[in-house]
Amino acid sequence: MVKTLILVRHGQAEPSSAAVPDIERSLTDAGRAALAGPQGFPRTFALLSSDERREAALWASEALRARQTAQEVAAVLGERTITSYSYLFDQDEQRFIEHVRQTDADCLIVVGHIPFVDRVTEYLTGSRLSFRPGAAAALRLDHSLGPCQSEVIWFVQGPAV
Repeated sequence: MVKTLILVRHGQAEPSSAAVPDIERSLTDAGRAALAGPQGFPRTFALLSSDERREAALWASEALRARQTAQEVAAVLGERTITSYSYLFDQDEQRFIEHVRQTDADCLIVVGHIPFVDRVTEYLTGSRLSFRPGAAAALRLDHSLGPCQSEVIWFVQGPAV
């Protein structure tokens, strides 16, 4: 079962447009650079233990901007498989919680969207956090994954763009 869950909001994305479906919106060049820069993911993921950095599973929403953000996470942690799930784009919290219950990884990093990351954090910990683009929260999970049974280990606000 997952012991440490890290919820990440995707980086700064291109604005919504009628010409581009939401799922195909990409990160801005500045957003991607901020995630890769010294105040971005290198600083955030330095908070993980060496075991967590080496063994963490990495999931992302199917949205392009979330997958690109997950690529930036992998660039810091070392290459690994990024698994995408439609329910993360659909923001289905219950399906997500059930999937986490069935996952064997000790450490799981999940790149998603707001309000999903806000709501999952509040459900699991009772804490309200405000995720800017590129923000990440590490949660120590209670085995039940019930409401308000887990705790926030750390929270790093997203880098300035």
